[in-house]
Amino acid sequence: MKISIRILLFIATSMLFTQCFGVTKTFPEKRFFLMETTETKPLFVSPKPRTFLVRKVFISPRFEGKEFVYRKDNVVYESDFYNGFFIPPAHNFKEEFSKSLLRSGNFEWDANLHTRVSITHFIELNLSQLYGDFRSKEPKAVIEFEVVVYEDKDSISAPVFRKTYKEYTTIEKKDAESLVIGWNSGLSKTLSEMNLELSKQLK
Repeated sequence: MKISIRILLFIATSMLFTQCFGVTKTFPEKRFFLMETTETKPLFVSPKPRTFLVRKVFISPRFEGKEFVYRKDNVVYESDFYNGFFIPPAHNFKEEFSKSLLRSGNFEWDANLHTRVSITHFIELNLSQLYGDFRSKEPKAVIEFEVVVYEDKDSISAPVFRKTYKEYTTIEKKDAESLVIGWNSGLSKTLSEMNLELSKQLK
């Protein structure tokens, strides 16, 4: 009987302590986002009879995780446990990149999706920067990537196209939603620029 009374006293004391001192703490729910680009402007009346295969997507180990990364100081980076990508960022980037090539008309087929087509071009991507730059009062969405296009599947010959694109997009707030909007805007702009330049280099 004494043990039961002690247990009841302990429970009552714990509840009183919790209510008085606010020990109970709620945490925000995790949110997941996707990078989505706007419609790419067609460059040709009908797509060129080319096919492509995105052979490799390299991404810096600093940004390969699903959690968003914020740069708070010159040497200080933080990851956001509660906000991140719905799918790995390398996969998200590859999907948007591939869709832009088809929408532009530079290519007719994506060999990653249609395995029976004959491949004319092989592409390698290097996503080196993907973070929110929160060091100043004007936060920015930063994205940098390199595109390398080959006609030779063994990559023995020199690439027919190679360029690095980097975009700093000013965003309204230092939060996850504004960061994604900035990434979408910056990526849409650079992919449109890339497709225009690519159209002048491909045979």
